[in-house]
Amino acid sequence: MSARLPHGWTEVPLGVLLREPLAVGRSGQAVRGGVPVLRLPALRSATVDLAESREGPLASAAEAAGLLIRPGDILMSRNGGPGARIGRAALVRETTEPTTYPGTMVRVRVDERLIDPEYLVVAWESPAVRRQVDSSVRQGAGLQHIAARDLERVRLLLPPRSEQERIKTSLAFWLARVDEEEAAVRDTLRRIEDFRTLVIDHGVLGRSTTGPYADPELSPTAHHAPLPAVPEGWRWVTLGELAEVIRGPMAGIRNADEQHEVEVGSLRPADFQLEQWAHERMPTVRLDTRTAEASRLSPGDILFTLSGQPDSLALARMWERDSPHRAYVPSHHVARVRMTGDTLHPRLLAMYANGPGRIRLLWASRSTAGLASLGLDQLRRTPVPVPPLAEQSALLASLEAWESALTAVATSAEEALAMADRLRDGCREHALTDRLPCSALPSSENDARLKGVVTVPPTTPARRPVKRPSEVERRAERLWSSFPLLSDDGLTALEYSEQVMYLVFLKAAQELRHRPLNRVDVLGQDAWDELALREGTELTQYYGALLAELGERSGVVGRIFHKSHNRLRHPARLQNLIQQVREGLSWWDERPEWRAPFFDAFLIRCAQDHRTAAGQYFTHRELIDAIVACTRPTVEDTIVDPAAGTGGFLVRSFEHIARHLPPGVPPAQRERLSHGAIRGTELVDATARLATMNLLLHGVEPLDGYPAAIEVRDSLAVSPGHRRATLVLADPPLGQRRSATPSTGAPDLHDAEALSFARPDFWAATGNQQLNFLQHVYTLLEIGGRAAVVVPDSVLFMTGAGERVRRQLLKQCDVHTLLRLPLGLSRVSSGVKLNVLFFERATARPDGSPATRYLWVYDARTGDAAVSKTHRSGLDAFVAAYRPGHPPDSRAASRVFKPYSVEALLARPSVNLDLGADLPEEEMGDAPELHLIAQEISGRLENAWRQFGRLAEELTPPRDARTFRSG
Repeated sequence: MSARLPHGWTEVPLGVLLREPLAVGRSGQAVRGGVPVLRLPALRSATVDLAESREGPLASAAEAAGLLIRPGDILMSRNGGPGARIGRAALVRETTEPTTYPGTMVRVRVDERLIDPEYLVVAWESPAVRRQVDSSVRQGAGLQHIAARDLERVRLLLPPRSEQERIKTSLAFWLARVDEEEAAVRDTLRRIEDFRTLVIDHGVLGRSTTGPYADPELSPTAHHAPLPAVPEGWRWVTLGELAEVIRGPMAGIRNADEQHEVEVGSLRPADFQLEQWAHERMPTVRLDTRTAEASRLSPGDILFTLSGQPDSLALARMWERDSPHRAYVPSHHVARVRMTGDTLHPRLLAMYANGPGRIRLLWASRSTAGLASLGLDQLRRTPVPVPPLAEQSALLASLEAWESALTAVATSAEEALAMADRLRDGCREHALTDRLPCSALPSSENDARLKGVVTVPPTTPARRPVKRPSEVERRAERLWSSFPLLSDDGLTALEYSEQVMYLVFLKAAQELRHRPLNRVDVLGQDAWDELALREGTELTQYYGALLAELGERSGVVGRIFHKSHNRLRHPARLQNLIQQVREGLSWWDERPEWRAPFFDAFLIRCAQDHRTAAGQYFTHRELIDAIVACTRPTVEDTIVDPAAGTGGFLVRSFEHIARHLPPGVPPAQRERLSHGAIRGTELVDATARLATMNLLLHGVEPLDGYPAAIEVRDSLAVSPGHRRATLVLADPPLGQRRSATPSTGAPDLHDAEALSFARPDFWAATGNQQLNFLQHVYTLLEIGGRAAVVVPDSVLFMTGAGERVRRQLLKQCDVHTLLRLPLGLSRVSSGVKLNVLFFERATARPDGSPATRYLWVYDARTGDAAVSKTHRSGLDAFVAAYRPGHPPDSRAASRVFKPYSVEALLARPSVNLDLGADLPEEEMGDAPELHLIAQEISGRLENAWRQFGRLAEELTPPRDARTFRSG
């Protein structure tokens, strides 16, 4: 093996690389207030998670002196239960307090002149090392373990110290590529599951059936929401009329006559999480014969969970077979539903119960202290759609065929995920034998490296005259390539973007300070030049102090650096990032359209970060463009976004104004856009920073702007006063208000809310965020001002406060357009259905009549107008039908665009605005969405396969005489 190693490489045992002997930790009884000791889960990733600790057996740091960890230490797991990963290695990157490690770990301190600790952790995950570790694992007393001396014998490949940095950086690059494509496949798997649910929902509600639809026959008093229409011949029946519904017996209750007791298996809510019923794992209880027989399960029974965590409540499963050795009964937390006739097939009931029926049950449940419960009465009153008996067999066969087909697709995707793990192992093995392609990384001959700095991709000359935007985007990609390595330090995509943003701002300020003409001294100091002169600990100390000082300032500078922190604790990584920002681009002496794509690329990456809820701060670009095109912002407008997020609406409005600026506009009128005419409010500091930088790089806000265009506060907390807007664009957050003021009004018995938000200028007190924002937008508008607000479906039909808000909105505003958006445009969940309400604030009419005359409803969710989130053709069609700049009465009605008179709207129950377009009967409901979603899934899978194919091409080594001879 050594004969095939590259020049300068060697193969050595771990023991040769140690600076001091391996040290086994100490376990024992915890002492109150003892020095924290790590737990085994702290080694889940390549970096030790210091949060995974508890009180240890050592009372003081002095007593634990020989077992304390420090940065640069490597901890390895040395024993655990069956299936545990023995020999897992993780690096200690920083310590915040004295911390020890238990006897289940061993501490490794290497000679850093020979080996980089980070390289050792990377090498330790290679298949060759794993094989050696696994072969040395021993079994004893039910636990697996490996001796410290066996760890010292593990041999690993050791390149020259100068090559180790390149190898770990190259490997991080390729592993990040694999992770990215794996995430795409996992996202597709989630989409397949959403599609599976949608198919079942359509089937059990009859929406895949053509023919006339009948109104629900069941009394609405039994429900919390209106029942959807079902095909003619179908009917709604309560579950109590269809089946016998009982709760399982209480455990531990014994009959006095114990000789008549029998032992039976007890089915618990936890058993619902398994793919199949695990009869042999279910606990047993003793019941009297009569109770056991009355509660006994039979094939065809449907079981419902009645209590537990909210995400596991009201789950339904069919009991398909008995065990020949034991009878089974449900526990007291499970209900048994047994059909009393052949009115409905039990399998159809289970499918409905886990789809739209479960939503109704969750509405009816009660929650306390993180637990939820459901009563038998709510279960019995649940409405169930019942198709004609003659149709049920064909419907069930169709749904089961769909399930089988989707399962096959999901299985293919899961197989690809398994192959991704093999690809990672292959990348590690090739990296540690110097065979991993490194074309995306700089060569050691051409890259002048800083001492201790991770290598970066080569930069493109700053002032090439062609294809400038694509060069900026490529630069963003290269900067982003450092993120996977830094994510091991616990950084999220948003946090990494913040760190890049700080440095970009400092570099731009330096360029403005030193340019030949029109110099601007934004910071009053050469902060960037001072950073470039420092290294190591001195660099991190200076940088941390600089961020704290800038965060105390006002204006744009203070908004960007407010509460900022240096999260790059390793000086070499901070120095590396400074080097990347310094090279190539001029961050300020360029037009906005040349520098803005850099930040756009970063925002897109943040929105796709699945580890956080970052997606809630981003609105889809296609939706923003459509709304801006319809509202047509002008240089005379005052534009406000009360839920600014990262500032997408404000940036695109500014760009629209710039593209359509009429000739002869005086400079003062143009400059007002950058001095208060475009502004927003954001609740979260980190998001406000990104929004400010977004506005800055797009030219909306000047570098030395004061005050900043983005204000950090709760938009709903105070009335706008005299600061009114002519245009408000908003995509408010979903959900209930997290902190609210109890309403002082009379209680609404029909729509009571535990917490509500009351403001004297609001029409209704409610805890619903969307209704509050809708009212707030109205108060922001001056007379004649226009607005476009993204709202979920619930705003259109919810009763109580929702009805009052809709009624007042129709009366005091010209609510002229409702856009029903297709699925997939929600920032939070692909299943959330959204709409856009367009309206203008009007003067009160002398006769008291409503300001609204007609509400035009454009249905982009069903029929030919439906679009997926990756295609904007449907939104373009909406913009054309909207006729921006023309009055609504000049529009042409069509199958997907229909006007409703205000008289008809006010006459609807609860002023329900949940309206669709005037589609033909064969296109009723949501059925046309299915093929579009299926096409989207197909496209995603094909794209994922293409990405893996491209990855395979890039990983293919170049063919030369040696590879040709070896085949």
